[in-house]
Amino acid sequence: MPDGLRRFLRQHWLLLLSLLLLFYFGFHAVHGERGLLAWLDVEREIEAVKVEHERLVDERLRLEARVEALQPDRIDPDLLEEQLRKMGYMSEGEVVVLPEGGPPPAPPTAPQAAQ
Repeated sequence: MPDGLRRFLRQHWLLLLSLLLLFYFGFHAVHGERGLLAWLDVEREIEAVKVEHERLVDERLRLEARVEALQPDRIDPDLLEEQLRKMGYMSEGEVVVLPEGGPPPAPPTAPQAAQ
C-alpha cells in the first residue's frame, strides 16, 4: 500500500467508518425487511384487502336481502318466480321460445307419489 494512502486512512479512519455505517443503515432503511419498500408493499396489501372486504360486505348484504325475501312468512313473489324459472318450472299457458340450433331443455320431473 502506498505511503500517501496509508497516511490518509490513518488520519480519516473515523470518517470512513462513519460513511460505511451510514451507507449500511441507509441501505437497510430502504431495502430492509422493515424498510421503506417493504412498508409501501404492506400499504398496498392493506388497500387491496380493504377493497376486498368492502366487496364481500356488499355481497353479504345482498345475499341477506335475498334470504330475507324468501322467508315463508313474507315471501317476495317475483323472487319466488325467478327461482322457480331457474329450476325449470313454468306456468300453464306460457309459450317458450327456444333459440335455433340449441337442444330443448329437459322438463323438470315431478316427484312421484308413493304407491
